[in-house]
Amino acid sequence: MCDSKVNRCECVNKTFEQLKVYESFEAAQLATQCGTECEGCIPYIKLMFASNEYEFDIEDPRLSAYE
Repeated sequence: MCDSKVNRCECVNKTFEQLKVYESFEAAQLATQCGTECEGCIPYIKLMFASNEYEFDIEDPRLSAYE
């Protein structure tokens, strides 16, 4: 497993902790446009809302449930 960590949406330059102020992924996306450019962070953001964690291994096995 890779040791890289994911903790932000690079497209809008917001950390997952900053996005957690919203009540859901949909609310965060509506307010900030997170996940609308490259879309690579969408599974991570959804996992963040489900787990209340703010940093993930790039190959976190839980991601498949949010793709």
